[in-house]
Amino acid sequence: MTDAPEKALTASTLAHYEANAEDFWRGTRDHDVTQNYAALLDALQAPAPLRILDFGCGPGRDLRAFRELGHAPVGLDGCARFVAMARA
Repeated sequence: MTDAPEKALTASTLAHYEANAEDFWRGTRDHDVTQNYAALLDALQAPAPLRILDFGCGPGRDLRAFRELGHAPVGLDGCARFVAMARA
């Protein structure tokens, strides 16, 4: 069971992302993280298409990248604004 401090921290974190979703997206959308994608896919050593769960997907940058690489990513996020962005 989650205690009150953990719930408060979670609520505070999600509220921060809700309030700053557009700024977060603008600040991270052009980051080159292709080395991270390559490291993950190399470690999995399996051919596309993989079903990849991106827990905490944010606005969906990595979902798009994995889809473009031929995979079937699924994104989850607790921030409603990020979910809407990822869907778009």
